[in-house]
Amino acid sequence: MSHSAGEIGTRMPEAEPSPRHQPRPAGFGIVGLLGRWELGALTDADRHRIRNALFHEGDDFGPFARRFSALMTMAVLIAVMGLLADSTAVVIGAMLVAPLMTPILGVAAAVVSGWPWRVLRSIAISAVGAAGAVALAAGTSFVFPGELDPLPSEIVARTSPNLLDLGIALAAGAAGAYAQIRRTASDALTGVAVAVALVPPLAVVGVCLQLQQFPLALGAFLLFLANVTGIVLAAAVTFLVCGLVPGTEFAVGNRRIAGGMRWAAVAVIIMVLPLHFTRSSVLPAADPSEAVELALDAYVDETGGRAELVDVSVERTKGVLVIDVVITDGPTAPHADDMAIHLADELGEKVDVRLQTVEVATERAIAED
Repeated sequence: MSHSAGEIGTRMPEAEPSPRHQPRPAGFGIVGLLGRWELGALTDADRHRIRNALFHEGDDFGPFARRFSALMTMAVLIAVMGLLADSTAVVIGAMLVAPLMTPILGVAAAVVSGWPWRVLRSIAISAVGAAGAVALAAGTSFVFPGELDPLPSEIVARTSPNLLDLGIALAAGAAGAYAQIRRTASDALTGVAVAVALVPPLAVVGVCLQLQQFPLALGAFLLFLANVTGIVLAAAVTFLVCGLVPGTEFAVGNRRIAGGMRWAAVAVIIMVLPLHFTRSSVLPAADPSEAVELALDAYVDETGGRAELVDVSVERTKGVLVIDVVITDGPTAPHADDMAIHLADELGEKVDVRLQTVEVATERAIAED
């Protein structure tokens, strides 16, 4: 059978598709751009070092778990005692001891690497550590005697988070991830631990649960969640930008990476809602003692003649502001009903005024030789 020369061992090349019709890789978009924009190349040895520092598996998990448990226990005990003593310095010490930053950064690294199993594993380690911290803080608070009335300022300060706290967590998460990538920036991890406190809010949750101050416990828990979500999102973006995932791995797994980044972004957006739009209905109101005292002082000066304000104490009970007022007696001293109406208008909430008047004794003595 004869063949023409042009048919033997020849094949015309197929035309390549036009660039405008090239299929886009999975995860194309902002995540794809981040994956291709690397601030300095990382070697395989660098990536191996970072992953070993964040993920402890196999034979390494036992020593890590013991070290993690010991440091978490010490950090919680230090934090609770610092909170009860109202000592900022002691609370900062607890921030430095706490090891909770490692598994949270591990969540971010697993997200950008497309490792769902490691994401779940790091989340589980963080959750177990957080639950243990709350339980230990509640037990420690129960052991120490004494009434916390009023609550120490170190506790109150961690029960009303806002968007500024979320912004701090985002910046700290980026700094923590960068410090993991660049050995020369490892000293920054100390500052990151102080900037974004993870254990003190958990300790506040435990203390407030033991005191049955459930709205305050909710506020402290929201602060912890805001810190965690901010760290994960910012650290994940930083890991991508700095090239933790090599180009070959990113091309294969960027669909999972894009999905993980979207979940991290959604978590931050969800946190914005209670921190901003529903803050007044979710979190407890701020301490009104100073505002009450200023309003009463001005009111007594205007209506009380020679009456003077002696003492004011404020307590919130079942949504009602109970105010105990002590003033000096006099012919024009204000009545409790008028005072309650005035304070309700000034504060914009229901108040119960209990008024006590005291007489001012005047003594006169004349002495002669």
